[in-house]
Amino acid sequence: MPSSQQFDRIVLRVLLCLVVGHPVLLQSTHGQTTQETDELNMALKRARSGDVDGRDVVVIANAGAVQAIPSLEEQYKRTTDVDTKLSIASGLVQMKDRDDTYWNFLQEQAALAVDSAIPDANFSPSQGKMMDPAPELQVWADAHNISVETAFRYARYDIPGKVLQLATTGDPRGIPLLRRALQSHNFLMASSAARGLAQIQDKQSIPLIIAAVEKAPVGYNAVIAESLVYFDDAQAQGAVDAHVPKDMAKLLREARAHGHKLFGD
Repeated sequence: MPSSQQFDRIVLRVLLCLVVGHPVLLQSTHGQTTQETDELNMALKRARSGDVDGRDVVVIANAGAVQAIPSLEEQYKRTTDVDTKLSIASGLVQMKDRDDTYWNFLQEQAALAVDSAIPDANFSPSQGKMMDPAPELQVWADAHNISVETAFRYARYDIPGKVLQLATTGDPRGIPLLRRALQSHNFLMASSAARGLAQIQDKQSIPLIIAAVEKAPVGYNAVIAESLVYFDDAQAQGAVDAHVPKDMAKLLREARAHGHKLFGD
């Protein structure tokens, strides 16, 4: 892969980390380290004080620390910050909170993201290349009476993040909405949707993910295709081999074999 394409893939991976609020890059999975234990203890402490952030919720949810549920529920009620509400709602759904309030909020916000029809921040279909920003984003910004700088932030972080928070839950109720998001021309949103469908193990969505991969421009296509590593399916694995660089595909498969998960460990 040429160096410019390698750079694009690195940028996309970093952006995905920033959107989700926790690492999605390869990491060691050889048991919980002292550092991870300390991080969980600090997250639980902040939950008790009513001051968790997105990373804290991820740590708590991944650890299955259900003792934090009452504190998270209380902070959800108090906070007016949408991003904080999304993080908490996602964590509570992952921990099987029975109150549908949290799922309904996630679904509502993800639907707003998909329905926004926001274009990609950088790829211009009309020009067929990466641009900073894409002219289609300027058109979208003008139609919504906002600056292109604000639209750029929405397209790269805020709006894909709404889909990603729903995707991380692995809840099958999200399949119809994730399939819609997969068709988005915002390729970070499409990548979030692909990961969510892989998390759910919705094998019927494999052809849809492959179609999204084939529609996406170089750089984005490999990032979307990485989700297919997590399906035990010949068609999915064939698409990985066709679209993901060989060294990266090897690393991803090894990571999965060692217990690495789509949205962190």
